[in-house]
Amino acid sequence: MNNINTWLFICFLPLLFFSGQNDKIELALIVNKNNTINTMTKSEVKLTYLRKLNKRWPGINKNIIPVDRKDISETKKIFLSKLLNMTEQDLNRYFTEREYMNAEMPPIVFNNDAEIIEYVANNIGAIGYVNMNSLNSEDKLKVKIVFSEK
Repeated sequence: MNNINTWLFICFLPLLFFSGQNDKIELALIVNKNNTINTMTKSEVKLTYLRKLNKRWPGINKNIIPVDRKDISETKKIFLSKLLNMTEQDLNRYFTEREYMNAEMPPIVFNNDAEIIEYVANNIGAIGYVNMNSLNSEDKLKVKIVFSEK
């Protein structure tokens, strides 16, 4: 009986560490602090990030510059599934087609949240997504959170 309990413990141990990992991530959509947009709905995030309605931000007349992650982090998985309703392959295909048909640049990609925050802080047209926990009080002076979701 003791061997069965040990075996079950070993088999289910990974579930203790990995279940609920997405529960710790609160997705934050950020724009430059000088952008006139203050809040966005889920559908506005998708339409803006994909530049489906406008290529330029209203109010500031600057190009919309989507920012992405190089890796397939948990934050990226949540962004793709909950906000864009796309897979990574769908997103890559979408921007490849836009680049070919409309000469639009694909998203600028970075390695981590800190790089994304810094880029958005320095580029008025940028829109990016990060884990809310990555934003410290100094970052919140440089960027605006326009949408958040767990």
